[in-house]
Amino acid sequence: EQLAKSALAFIESVAAKGTVRSEILLDQQLLDAGWNGLHAVGRGSARKPVMLVLDYNPTGDASAVVSAALVGKGITFDSGGYSIKATESMLTMKCDMGGAATVTAALALAILQGLNKRVRLILCCAENLISSNAYKLGDIITYKNGTTVEIVNTDAEGRLVLADGLMCAAESGAGLIIDAATLTGAAVTAVGSEYTALFALDKALAQKALSYAETVQELTWQLPLELWHQQQCPSAYADTANSRPVKGGGAGGASNAAGFLSRFVPNEGKGWLHFDLAAAFNNTNNAYWAAGATGQGIRTISAILLAEA
Repeated sequence: EQLAKSALAFIESVAAKGTVRSEILLDQQLLDAGWNGLHAVGRGSARKPVMLVLDYNPTGDASAVVSAALVGKGITFDSGGYSIKATESMLTMKCDMGGAATVTAALALAILQGLNKRVRLILCCAENLISSNAYKLGDIITYKNGTTVEIVNTDAEGRLVLADGLMCAAESGAGLIIDAATLTGAAVTAVGSEYTALFALDKALAQKALSYAETVQELTWQLPLELWHQQQCPSAYADTANSRPVKGGGAGGASNAAGFLSRFVPNEGKGWLHFDLAAAFNNTNNAYWAAGATGQGIRTISAILLAEA
């Protein structure tokens, strides 16, 4: 809830008065709205899960179309849940809200640069902890669109909360949907810690995104994503599992995660971009960065908003 309120206050601080409206859905309100994935991931914490739905509308027209929607993973701490992380992996998991921070900052930057289109910002915020009420291996989540998901790895929680955010974005009618998340270790393995991994079923839009990334000098690399990646996490008990029950999610883990997300976007992925933020956080300092958040991805997403929304 603190993350959601901080993000809201930040956008209000850079936006013109009267251009921002918001709704914060907390705990039971998530279930009432049908956001079952976010609630499942966050219900094990005393700090209850939250979805922020922020509407930036500088047009002055309450009936203006929503041109774009931004969705951010806001896992404020990730223990891995019952698929618990090792100490060295858990130590920096305060960074797992990097996607929420990135899309919030990207919207703020675009506003400061003159964004004149209506944009929806959706943050999916939770802690992934262990408790008697936490979600468990073997649980099955039924999503608002009817998709059933078997939990085979509670540490593959980011995609579970993003699925709700993507469906919320789709409900807005936005023609452009961008999500960002510190989603998979597999993306870091694939592209290293200096690049952001990009996934898209909309190949033309992906090429534009790569061009904007090059213009703002943020290293970005497109990884494979096809519709058949939706089938890469099979389940005998549900439409899909949330991962594969092997270390790192198995071969192509980052693409499989993106394939999972593609089940929850409209129009077979047309107008959708997924950023797996492999370069969002450094555990240690190096010649370019201090330890901590890098902000990688903010300028790229802002540039896409300004040009494509």
